[in-house]
Formats: sequence, C-alpha cells, structure tokens
Amino acid sequence: MAESLLELKKKIASIQKTGQITEAMRMVSGVKLNRTEKLDQEYTIYNDKVRATVSHLMSSQIVNQLGKETNEYSEFGSQSNIDYSSFFDLGTLVSLVQPRKEIKSTGYLVISGDRGLVGSYNSQVIKNMMSIFKDADAQNKDVKILAVGSVAAQFFKKQNLNVVYEYSGVSDVPTYNEVRNIVQTAVKMYLNGVYDELFVCYTHHVNTLTSAFRVESMLPISDIDINHKETMPKDYIIEPDIDSVLKTVLPQFAKSMIFGAILDAKTAEHASSMTAMQSASQNADDVVSGLKTKLNRARQAQITTEITEIIGGANALE
Repeated sequence: MAESLLELKKKIASIQKTGQITEAMRMVSGVKLNRTEKLDQEYTIYNDKVRATVSHLMSSQIVNQLGKETNEYSEFGSQSNIDYSSFFDLGTLVSLVQPRKEIKSTGYLVISGDRGLVGSYNSQVIKNMMSIFKDADAQNKDVKILAVGSVAAQFFKKQNLNVVYEYSGVSDVPTYNEVRNIVQTAVKMYLNGVYDELFVCYTHHVNTLTSAFRVESMLPISDIDINHKETMPKDYIIEPDIDSVLKTVLPQFAKSMIFGAILDAKTAEHASSMTAMQSASQNADDVVSGLKTKLNRARQAQITTEITEIIGGANALE
C-alpha cells in the first residue's frame, strides 16, 4: 500500500508539471493570437482600400478607352468576359487579370503550420486538400503545390504529389518583408506559366473557438468590382497617369492577397493552439483531481487497516 501511495504521488506531481507547461503554452499562444488578430484586422482594412482603388482605376480606364471607341456598353457582360488587353497594353497587368483560354495546370498554395500541438489545425488542412486533389485526379487535372509550412510539405511529398515550391519557418507574427519571397515566387510562377490559375488554401480565423477552411482564387485576379460606367471619384488625384499607377498597384494587390491569407492562417493557428492547450490543461486538472481522490481513498484504507491491526493486537493481549 505504501508503494502504491508513492506511485500516486509521483503521478500527481508529474501531471501537475505537465499542466503547468500546457497552461504556459496557452498563455503564450494567447499573446501571439492577440498580436496577429490585431494585425489581421488592420491588414484587412488596408487590403479592402487597395481593392477599392484598383477597382476604380480599372473601371475608369475601361470607361476612358470605351469613350474613345464607342458609347455603347451593352456588349460587355461580366468581368470574366472582358478582354482587358483590348483596352490597354500593360503587359504584366493584363497577365494578372486576364483569364487564360486553356487551363493546363492548376496551382494550389497550401498554408499549414510547422509544428504540432495546434489541435486539428494541420489535419483539417491536409484532409480538405487531399479531397481536392482526389477530385482533380479523377478529372485528370495537372496539379502543382506550393506548400507553406513543413507539415503540409512533408505529407504531400510522402504522398508523391507534385510539390513545386515549399517554405517553412514563417514566424509566429509574420511580416510582409519576411514572406516577400513566397508571394513573389507565387506570382512569378504564374506569369512564367508554371500554372494557369492559382488558388490559396488556408484556415480562416473566425473567432477564438471557430475557424473555417477556405479555397480562394488568387490568380488571375477576379476579386475586383468593375463598373463599366464609372469614372474616377473626384477625391482621386492620379499622377502621372492611370496606366503607370496600375503597373504598381495591381501587382501589389495580388501579393497583398497572398500575404493576407498567410496572416489569417497564422491567426487561426494560434487560436487553435490556445484552445488545444486550454483543453490539455483542463484535462490535466481533471486527471489530477481523480488521482487525488484515489490517493485519499488509499490513505483512508491504509489508516483503517492500521487501526484494525492495532485493535486486533490489543484484543489478543487481553
């Protein structure tokens, strides 16, 4: 019985130490979550402003060009039916927004983590991506994978999937300068024809307890509101001209969308880590509580046995 009590005490001490570690990790993840969540919110505002600016510039340029050729707008339908190259010759700009006539290969930029202890964060990304790749394989589609995060990269390579680019070691609070190589490589590969369209797949942060897997079309850029009759707002001052501004702003918008997804994914990772560590700490407390109850019962049993033995010995002497 004494040995059993000693073992219970050792188990309780060990689990309490584990609980202290997971609680510390929860607090660290909470701090990281607060930082990335704030950055994510601020970056969303910035990205929306860039998107609105690009939309105004594109709409105005189309209207200006149409005004030179015709006053009829009815022949133009949705944005996907617009041949931008007929309005202006900006090279890279046209390549970024004009859908290609034939999709020979599809690129997927998959964002995962570099470590475990983040709950179901990594497993959900991999599970959803494998479902997408299975459908693509059934349709005989060529798939190219850009893996951001070692967990996804290692898994996909073990599955003999075509990983054309991988990057690991994104910091807990990423900056644009840090991930510049990722976004520039993704855009460059698209422009060089490595793939004809690019989707960014990541976990979107909803709140601390909720996240959602997302697959967003990034290239060619389609997330622009084109108004065929819109002119530039009066509060815009364009220097030197719309074409020159678009040459700078549109590629920046494409890159900002990718960085925004990475930042959003990191926020979701920290939230998942914090939730997982909170659950682990609670489980540790529950186990310790159960062991303490077991320990107290063992002590009571030991005391009862000792008392019984003393009484038995006293009765034998009478």
